[in-house]
Amino acid sequence: MNKFLITQLFCLAIVISSVSINAEGNDMEQLSGQYLGLTPPGIEPELFASGIISTDGAQHCFPAISPDGKEIYWMQIIFENKRPRGEIHYMEEIDGSWTKPEVAAFSGIYNDQAPVFSHNGNRLYFSSSRPGGFGQKTNIWFIEKIDSKCSEPQNLGSPPNTDVGATQPSFTLDGSVYFVGSYDSTQWKTAIYRSRYINGQYQKPELLDYPIRTEFADIYPYIAPDESFLIFGSTRPGGNSVESDLYLSFRDSSDNWSNPIHLDKSINNGKSVSFPFITHDGKYLLFNRFDDGTDKFHWVDAKIIQKYITMQDSANKKD
Repeated sequence: MNKFLITQLFCLAIVISSVSINAEGNDMEQLSGQYLGLTPPGIEPELFASGIISTDGAQHCFPAISPDGKEIYWMQIIFENKRPRGEIHYMEEIDGSWTKPEVAAFSGIYNDQAPVFSHNGNRLYFSSSRPGGFGQKTNIWFIEKIDSKCSEPQNLGSPPNTDVGATQPSFTLDGSVYFVGSYDSTQWKTAIYRSRYINGQYQKPELLDYPIRTEFADIYPYIAPDESFLIFGSTRPGGNSVESDLYLSFRDSSDNWSNPIHLDKSINNGKSVSFPFITHDGKYLLFNRFDDGTDKFHWVDAKIIQKYITMQDSANKKD
């Protein structure tokens, strides 16, 4: 199944409960502490928040964790008349305890996808097909925190939103955005675009060319904050999965991309892998894996990526 085709933010909600529940609705132990109080993973991927966020439902994208670690948003696929719709759910830590999962106040009506926090935590970006966008496709929207309150959803504008659409956004520290838009000459008719942020204005989106873009599906971008590397999903030959695996490519000072590296079997284990994201503190790699019949969130120590960075640094010194 083409997961792209299957493919906002509620900031300070009314405090309803500080007890988390599992998929069956049974009371669970109260959760407290960073990352829901979970034991951090090692260098072997583990389910993220099993029974709390990773459930028997259809999760998609990746769990967006705020830079201060006190909010988590994620996408759940809801089927209505056999048609999928993305719905954003969230939890937040209040007075040391995590609230139960709830649908974000701005979500639940339109097809909302791919939440991601800005690097300063003041905005939550997401993709949506709601009215008011540019063109006929999904656009990037955001909600902003102002004096501890949240704005109404706002369209990010055009550009970066154009008639090719924009979803799965990932931002650099300087505000440039990488995203997935439509492109007719690839397997899933999508490609990765970049819209640079210059002097307070987004520029016309540009396609990432070879070796990132191929005739196959190249999607799910995560761009490093300093724009030094890109992790993305691809269906290109050489992968382990029947659908997408994760790859890593480095960007040099002349804006050239290295040949993508296929991540090792601890990540690309033969099941479809997608939606990479490194937490804002740089400690963990989050991703989505199709496991036991449904998409589920996983996490792993980000050292698994650091080894590739070290190898690249060594290669650059030799050159």
